[in-house]
Amino acid sequence: MSIAVIGIITALFGMLATLRSSTQTLTVLCIAALLGAASALALGSANITPGHLCVGFFVLAVLIRKNAVRYALPAVIRGRPGIFLVVLSVWALVAGYAMPRIFAGDFMVFPLNSATKRILEVPLYPSSANFNQAVYFLSGPLIFLATSSLARSEKMLWFAARALIFAGIFNLFIVAIDTVTFAAGMTEILSFARNADYAQLFSHQWMGIKRVTGTFPEASSYASVAALLFAFNFRLWRGGVMTNLTGPTALFTFVSILFSFSSTGYAALFAYIAVAYSGAASGLTHRESNLRRSSTNRLIFLSLGPMAALGAAIAAALNPALLDPILATFDNSVTSKLGSASGLERTSWNMSGLNAFFQTWGLGAGTGSVRTSSFVVAVMGNLGVMGMILFACFFARLFLSKPERMSPGATIEMKQIASAARAGAFTYLVAASVSHGSIDLGIHFYVCAGIICASVFYTRTAPVRLPDQNQNYVPTAAAGALGR
Repeated sequence: MSIAVIGIITALFGMLATLRSSTQTLTVLCIAALLGAASALALGSANITPGHLCVGFFVLAVLIRKNAVRYALPAVIRGRPGIFLVVLSVWALVAGYAMPRIFAGDFMVFPLNSATKRILEVPLYPSSANFNQAVYFLSGPLIFLATSSLARSEKMLWFAARALIFAGIFNLFIVAIDTVTFAAGMTEILSFARNADYAQLFSHQWMGIKRVTGTFPEASSYASVAALLFAFNFRLWRGGVMTNLTGPTALFTFVSILFSFSSTGYAALFAYIAVAYSGAASGLTHRESNLRRSSTNRLIFLSLGPMAALGAAIAAALNPALLDPILATFDNSVTSKLGSASGLERTSWNMSGLNAFFQTWGLGAGTGSVRTSSFVVAVMGNLGVMGMILFACFFARLFLSKPERMSPGATIEMKQIASAARAGAFTYLVAASVSHGSIDLGIHFYVCAGIICASVFYTRTAPVRLPDQNQNYVPTAAAGALGR
């Protein structure tokens, strides 16, 4: 085992936050999860990222607070989302151990074993990836339950939302540093955050412009997380919550996704904006909010569609050549993607995952056995029919429990935070369905899922009104202490 400098820094922040409050530990977790290209610990061939190192601190910070387990129980009773995650975790452990041994050598797979530097098709056999991926996956349900326990009241729900807002701001700070250092030829400045031993594709360019990757190994993984942060902050801005922070964060995150030139990011943005725009146009989301800024922001959002279409039409009429770079980018990132070398490789991974599903008679090859390029195919190939059913039940309970069904004492702000978490989780799920190599949906997704579960299913006590949303609000030290 070896620990890197970034691991020592992460551990120090995690310990300090754990001693102060569970909400501060959640903020550290959400920020550390942005360091996807870093290795905090190396356990043999397995890289433990700063985010996964902080999972332990976050769970500990929640458990040492009074009645933590009691507050987590409502998430796993009477068919609520948590119970499906618990059963899914058991199945992931069982399948990861048993299936590669039962079907050993029966068919070929692209393995997830990080010790393999080149991704080659090999016969199915048990490997360290079965254990590693099961551990990574189990961190998700732990985050979900801990977040559900933490966000048990309006005050705590607000602190949980603030963690994702701060993560969005920090992400933009990283992107700015990455862009400036790349332009100045000083990329080694961020080398401490890119020390994992897998491929680091942070220097790719398109039409002379660097693809935005932040501190993720490549543009696609960056765009997936950035899309979640965009949707979360944009939905809060749309609802009139903390507009001075959430509005600029959503805008600049949106721009960064555009400059990632990632088909995954574009698909996630298109799916979310289409759903959000249709909801705003039909007035569905408007009925959920009566905050002072909500109606104005809704009108601004609705006006963007016609204005963008009119601007594009005028630009095309005046100078058709202006649209050439946009069309070329769209063609390279979306329409021609499947025909590229990367697209063909990822298609072969998905075909291997589907083959594993059918070769195992729907049982799956076991957690961590099959590399794919789609979360849906990853679930099919690794966990089989059982995994598909459990995930479907989890998503149904998570996304179909609407904010308007919250307890009568729920405030408008609570409903906006619940809707924002749902928007972030939905957007990330779309991105993962387009290009994701495993069944682990990541730290930020499960934080959003925990917020949704807590806000919809928990009984609220001692509600605390948020400040005027038209004013700048900087939490004070006293307010931070309340997050304990």
